[in-house]
Amino acid sequence: PLGWTGVFLSMLSFLFFTDMGIYWIHRGLHHKLFYKRFHKPHHLWKIATPFASHAFHPVDGFMQSLPYHIYPFLFPLHKVTYLGLYIFVNVWTISIHDGDYRVPRLLQHIINGSAHHTDHHLYFDYNYGQYFTLWDKIGGSYKCPSAFEGKGPHDYLRKLQEK
Repeated sequence: PLGWTGVFLSMLSFLFFTDMGIYWIHRGLHHKLFYKRFHKPHHLWKIATPFASHAFHPVDGFMQSLPYHIYPFLFPLHKVTYLGLYIFVNVWTISIHDGDYRVPRLLQHIINGSAHHTDHHLYFDYNYGQYFTLWDKIGGSYKCPSAFEGKGPHDYLRKLQEK
């Protein structure tokens, strides 16, 4: 009933809602009671690759998919928008595992990109969010990516090649 404005607002609220849900579920999967059994298969890649983006235990995959499936039961969302967001989620998930750290400088501390997620794979206790850094900042788990400080894996490889 709100037209294109409603579609746009539902997309934004979907991203913020699912980001919050993923943050807490992902953080919970790092708890010692769940990590080894359910989430460790995803962390076999210390340096994330696109293959790691969908390499997970079925329980891990189910748990982290819950916010995406719960949202349309709680909030209005057009079915075509839902399908489009489903595609976006999959592309985003691959992109935060692809090692391409480019994010506009103005958004580097807002958008949870590949550099953030690489540090998540390296250090485990940081950057649990999916799209944004908001919940990591609220939950005290935000870490400025080492790649933004010139200390990331690509920087390390460059230094090794220079020797």
